[in-house]
Amino acid sequence: MRYNQNIEKDTKQSKFFAKPLCICKELNDWEKSILLLNEKDFIDVYKEKIQSEIDSYNLKLRLVKLSDIDPLYDFIITHFSKEYREDVSKYDLFRFIKYGHGLLLENAQNKIMGCLLGIGYEKDIKISYSVRLGIDKRLKGKGLGRLLTVYSCLLAMESGAQIKIGLISYYNLTSLHIHVNQSGWLIDTFYHDLNSLGLSFEFSLPLTPEALLLNRIDLDKVQTYIAEYQEGLDYLLVKVDDIETIKTIYENRIFKIVAIIISKRKNDNPMFFAMPVEMLYEKQ
Repeated sequence: MRYNQNIEKDTKQSKFFAKPLCICKELNDWEKSILLLNEKDFIDVYKEKIQSEIDSYNLKLRLVKLSDIDPLYDFIITHFSKEYREDVSKYDLFRFIKYGHGLLLENAQNKIMGCLLGIGYEKDIKISYSVRLGIDKRLKGKGLGRLLTVYSCLLAMESGAQIKIGLISYYNLTSLHIHVNQSGWLIDTFYHDLNSLGLSFEFSLPLTPEALLLNRIDLDKVQTYIAEYQEGLDYLLVKVDDIETIKTIYENRIFKIVAIIISKRKNDNPMFFAMPVEMLYEKQ
């Protein structure tokens, strides 16, 4: 992998990015209409739409209560691999519920079918940190992970948070697809030396109406961009198993991953699609 070393490095470490519209989804008429609303009405209307979509699957979305700690913990330890279930205790769940927010998906029998937790921090800016997005495998393909992710963002906006942040396993391509492609998040940092956690990405999304709607990836547009622009200058394509290249990219801070290319053909390997940081941040 070679690229132009003269591209300006990202020295500002800004979290407030905007992906180029040329690789992002077009807004439908409803989305265009809610962008005209004030932020409070935008949040209320978007939450109602998500609730309605979840209702259509005969599921219920609600906030987690302290009385849910035991069944939620049981869901986590049965639906996550060992390295992930060990990093959330019942005490952690108490903190997330009491001082952040938790979301539950339940079926008609009130059985937990999905969850997502968030807790607030303040470090220069107000942050909502997401943990433990999980959906029962029987609900795969319905887009419920995306709906929970967006709903959590809306709750965080209501609380005054300015940005959503999360840490994810390098190898969790399903969740990366949900966050980076479907929900518009950006991979900010690659951690190759978190011994207890393994290879990990930190990713984020600014909490504004525009960021929620305008950063979602259109993979057909990405392919058009690849065909029309120069690799190494305007973008990079990196195989997901090329860890050394990813390490170099994030050490140099010249490019950042904006999309995950997952082909519908079984024999095609997933690829990370990165763009120059100077295209992601407005000049200050």
